[in-house]
Amino acid sequence: MFKYTMKRGLLQLILSLVSFTVLVVFLQSCDKDDNGGTPPVVTPSKPFAETGSASWIRETSVTLSGKVVPGNTDTQVSFEYGTTTSYGYVITADPPTVSGKEMQDVTTEISGLIPGTVYHYRLKAQNSVGDTTGLSSTFTTFHPVGYNTSLTYGSLTDIEGNSYKTIQIGDQTWMADNLRTTTLSDGTTMDIVTDATGWSNLTTPGVAWYSNNSDVYGALYNWNAVNTDKLCPDGWHVPSDNEWNTLIEYLGGEAVAGVKLKEAGISHWLSPNPVTANESGFTALPGGFRNSNGGYGNVNRYGYWWSSTERSSADAWTRSVYYGYSNADRSSSSKKSGLAVRCIKDVPDAR
Repeated sequence: MFKYTMKRGLLQLILSLVSFTVLVVFLQSCDKDDNGGTPPVVTPSKPFAETGSASWIRETSVTLSGKVVPGNTDTQVSFEYGTTTSYGYVITADPPTVSGKEMQDVTTEISGLIPGTVYHYRLKAQNSVGDTTGLSSTFTTFHPVGYNTSLTYGSLTDIEGNSYKTIQIGDQTWMADNLRTTTLSDGTTMDIVTDATGWSNLTTPGVAWYSNNSDVYGALYNWNAVNTDKLCPDGWHVPSDNEWNTLIEYLGGEAVAGVKLKEAGISHWLSPNPVTANESGFTALPGGFRNSNGGYGNVNRYGYWWSSTERSSADAWTRSVYYGYSNADRSSSSKKSGLAVRCIKDVPDAR
């Protein structure tokens, strides 16, 4: 009986040792694979391409975006574009080549486009296995600004090198474009604020672009920027409420001045835009606004401009024109709002 028990115990010990040895070998094998052993075979596959949006659309340029899954191998990425679904033009993406198996963002910037034209575009991805194109999409470049060609315009350049047309109306000389600078005349750079909360909490000079993707109608400024008295180029300033009044009265009063200020037609304004020949040359555009909470609105419907005159500690006097009627309205807006600016040339004691 004793011998039998010893044999049984010895057998169990041997089996335990064998099991332990097998386990150690298995773990060592796994460890080897994880630390420099032969990696698993990666099989390349056809890429995936998703056409994205068009942004920063201007008269002759645009930014396109998209997403690509490379398919575990180097994949070349480009955008096809043209005025028909036959495209005809190809431009490489940034980056031009992607690899791996994770989805990646790509973009490109196109210039030299025709103003006021519908373009078709799509994303294309190609690797050793095959090529894939995303769905076709479209964008429309902006029409040129409709200045009054029967009038003589001057020119003005700001601290950043942005160029503007100027026009004399009565005894005043105005910019005929909305201001676009992001730098004060003393060289101070303003905050370009993209998020809504940041805008609503801003207590310093701030600037924004409509919906963070369009500078066609100029920049939108908070009143802190206006109040620096350094927003306009040297020799120019943001007009006071009285200077706006002088302009409006010269054009016949609030009830009719709007139609004389606005750019003619419906290339930028919604229809109906009352019959106008941009008589003054001011060429008012519908750039919309940014409200005190950071939201955007009324592009193509309204043009809003600051004055440099406070109405109260919380708001300041403004002017606006609307696509549907001929008025040029005087109202006030929260100092946290983002509105356009037209500069006026300095005249001693005019303010």
